[in-house]
Amino acid sequence: MKILKFLLYLVLGLGVLWVALGLFGKKDYHIERSIEIDAPKDLVYDQVLHFKNFATWSPWAKLDPNMKVSIEGTDGTVGAVYKWAGNGDVGAGQETITALSPERIDIEVNFSEPFESTSPTYFLFEANDKKTKVTWAFDMHIAFPWNGLAMFTDIDAGVGKDYAKGLENLKQVCEAIAHKKYRGYEVAVEEIPERFYVGARKTVAFQDMQQFFETTFTKAMEQIQKGGVTPAGAPAGLFWSYDEQAGTADMAAAMPVAANQKFGGGMSVFPIGGKPALVINYFGAYEKSGEAHYAMDDYMKEKGLQNVPPVIEEYITDPGQEPDTSKWLTRVIYFVEPKAAAVDTSATKK
Repeated sequence: MKILKFLLYLVLGLGVLWVALGLFGKKDYHIERSIEIDAPKDLVYDQVLHFKNFATWSPWAKLDPNMKVSIEGTDGTVGAVYKWAGNGDVGAGQETITALSPERIDIEVNFSEPFESTSPTYFLFEANDKKTKVTWAFDMHIAFPWNGLAMFTDIDAGVGKDYAKGLENLKQVCEAIAHKKYRGYEVAVEEIPERFYVGARKTVAFQDMQQFFETTFTKAMEQIQKGGVTPAGAPAGLFWSYDEQAGTADMAAAMPVAANQKFGGGMSVFPIGGKPALVINYFGAYEKSGEAHYAMDDYMKEKGLQNVPPVIEEYITDPGQEPDTSKWLTRVIYFVEPKAAAVDTSATKK
């Protein structure tokens, strides 16, 4: 009997302690984690804004592959609702977008399992150059008497690890989109300043290109020095067209200068730039740069773009100073415009 009394008093004592802790214990917790993502703010914002994207970066998605999910309302707008129901690891509930601004997304989270609760969460977006700092915050409310038990755990660490994992997943998704590779190359969009290229243009056989470059660059530099003009960049090849069957290219070997003026020695001036262009940084021997151009073709096809000649190859690395061809940097530059849609003339055919 003494043992039963002891156990009874112990249970009662623990119950009283639990109630006391619940009455005076902390009920509200603020969980917050941040991360910097190497992607534009608009891209990152869009990934968070639309519930359809949540499964790709959610820290809980893999905890229950059979979790049932539905989206109600217009996704990405105030009032849109994301509902889920899964196993004990993910529970059940819904999220509702409650407010939107360019720098913030507010969402109300309502849990129905394993217990009922309502908590606000929000995302903050801060642009920094081409990167984005994202903060994910959650104001968690634990109702009485469960808040008493929560005092024996580190809520911030326990819940915060999931938020940190989610942000890491978001970073991977966004950076993969922002830095998509084409045949192993990343295509960047850059503003190319206007330059005046001094050189000579002609149709050149592929096997004669090296000699053509060496001879023309030498002559161009001589005329630039005579004109008292300073070069405005690295030597470049300008390519208007390739004829792979004939093995020739309509091209120019030229040096860029900032000022437009006349030059002697049979040199012409080609004004190019002053607008955005696609750029690939290619490292390697010149004769192996074809894959970078094919990568640019893949990118333009995907984006519905077409090249506006000439294509520029800027030879940044001086081979005389760097014998290792793997370190030779060539900037491949394409000016582009939207590709004209094909006109369907079938209706007019008789």
